[in-house]
Order: sequence, then structure tokens, then C-alpha cells
Amino acid sequence: MLVYKYRGGNEEVFQRDLSSIEKNYFWSSSIDELNDPWETIIQSEKFITQSKTISWLYGKHTNEKLYNLNEALESFLSLNKRIGIYSLSKTFLDELLWAHYANSHKGFCIEYNLEVLLDTFKTEKVFSFPVKYNKVPPDITLADINTKNGGLIHKLSGFKSKRWEYEEEHRIITDYSGKQSYNHQALKSIYFGLRMSEEHKLEMFDRLKGRNIFFFQIQHLEKSYKFEAIRIENPFGENIHYLKNIPASVTKDKAISFEIKQKNFYKLNSKGVITIMLESIIGKSEIEWLANKICDEIFHTAEKVFIFYYLEDQKNTEVAWATSHFTNGKLEININDFILSM
Repeated sequence: MLVYKYRGGNEEVFQRDLSSIEKNYFWSSSIDELNDPWETIIQSEKFITQSKTISWLYGKHTNEKLYNLNEALESFLSLNKRIGIYSLSKTFLDELLWAHYANSHKGFCIEYNLEVLLDTFKTEKVFSFPVKYNKVPPDITLADINTKNGGLIHKLSGFKSKRWEYEEEHRIITDYSGKQSYNHQALKSIYFGLRMSEEHKLEMFDRLKGRNIFFFQIQHLEKSYKFEAIRIENPFGENIHYLKNIPASVTKDKAISFEIKQKNFYKLNSKGVITIMLESIIGKSEIEWLANKICDEIFHTAEKVFIFYYLEDQKNTEVAWATSHFTNGKLEININDFILSM
């Protein structure tokens, strides 16, 4: 499924958003940062009525359990302000969205593959669902408290007034707000607004070259209020090389290719772990360049990063040819040359 994020177009916002694309992260907003003042509004009358009914039917022992349940609900509701919400849309062609969220077409729109985006968070607990639009806020019931599939989270953050229905919103809910690193392959395309400046387009072309990103220009459909998207080529070339090779400018010779075989981010201890397959032996300066790039653009929010390097022709794969680890911002590099003789 493809989903879309509209971005603004003034210089400060543009530079911030382009930098976040380069660094492969998005900003998950806190509830207080959202533009709808009625976020997380719910109705709890059914929950209270059900609690009282069960208490009356089953006596004191059940009443004490329900008291604890009520306390748990209140505690949850008070903690919901820590969650992060990344708001997306299911369309890139809505005139109001371009006007409201892309600075009257001076900005751009990002296209993500939702499945790839969510796979980034496979070691974390995130929720993803389309927003439901109602005339009244949703009811919380005992069934919502007992579910383990995020029913209460959905009730709290997945409903809005029908006045917002045109947005066709899809949300990703993270357990904290702020920067969220993601797999760069989730970003598929970028759509330029009708009034986006040529300077901003060229800068985006240049800074995002080599990433297998498609670019489109939004245009008017003649004699209508509708839009269409026209594919345009990157004038700086479309050869894919991002996170695939160490450039010649770094090696001082020819470019050396590498492949990311596995990567995981463990939020609980803020640790990133990645395995790299190298085309050939590289020196410490190349390892340092690659390690910094991985830390800065893959594990942007990690406090510790562990990188394991293997060689394509390495016979013994039980031990990495080299490792580089970041702890507290300090890089340590180890090369196990004895591996090559085994």
C-alpha cells in the first residue's frame, strides 16, 4: 500500500524536511503538536456503566478488580500524551491537502511503501491504521481494555470528526514522539507542487541522487479542477549507488561495492546491529567512513551501533573479518586479518 506525506515549501521548512529525507527519519508528532484540538477525545460512559453493572452482579471481589481496571484506564489515558503520531494520506492528488500542508503547492509530497516503512519497526511496538471519521467521538468499552491488538490506541488516536474526511488519513502510532529512523527503501517517489521553485527542485535532485527515488511534477488537468502527475528524470542521473558502494573519492582509487545483509534496531536498549558484505578488503579510513554513514543515516537515533563486516570470498564466516562499534559516540575498529588465512 502506498501512502503520502505533504511537506511545506518555505526555505527553513524545506531544508529541515530535505535533511530528514537524507538522514532517513521522520518526525512522529506528539498529540499537542497536531492541528486538530479534538485529538484523543473519547466517550467513557459505556465503560463506566459496564463497570458498575459487573460490580453489582458479582460483588465486592469483582468490584476491587474493576477499581484496579479503572485506575489502569486512567493511567493509560494520562500516558497517551507521550505517544507519537505520523499522519499520512492515501492520496497525492487532493487540492486541499496541497493547499493546507504543502504551502499552497510550493512544497512537495513524499510517497512511501507502507509495508516497507512498518517493517523498520519489527522490533518495536507500533500501530498502523486508517483514521475513521464519525459525527461523534468513539465509545470506550470493557472490550477495548481487554484486547491486546491496540483497540484502545485505535479509539484514542484513530478517530476524527467527519469534517476531516477529505484527508483520507492513515496513521502510524509510535510509543514515543520525536525522530523515528526508517528503511530508506520505503521512500519510493517525490511529487513536486505546482509552485515549487526550480532552485528547490534542483537541490532535491542533487542531494537525493542515486537513491532509486522517482520524481513527478504535479500539473493541472486541462479544463478541470483535477491534477495529474508527470514523471520527470533526475538531471544528475539515475544510477543507483546509495548505500551500495564506497565512492572513489573515499578509496582514492575505484569504488568498492558492499551489501547490507541484515540490520535491526532494538529500541529497548537503543542499539543498532548491522551486517555488511564487502566486495574486497578496505582500510581503516574506508571502514571509518562507512561506519559513520551507517550510524548517521541508518541508526540515527541509536546510542550504540555494532557493525560486522564480511568479505565476499571469505571462507570462514563464523567470525567477522572486521568490526566497528560506536559506544557513547566513540568509534572502535577491529580488523581480524587472521580470518583470511583460515
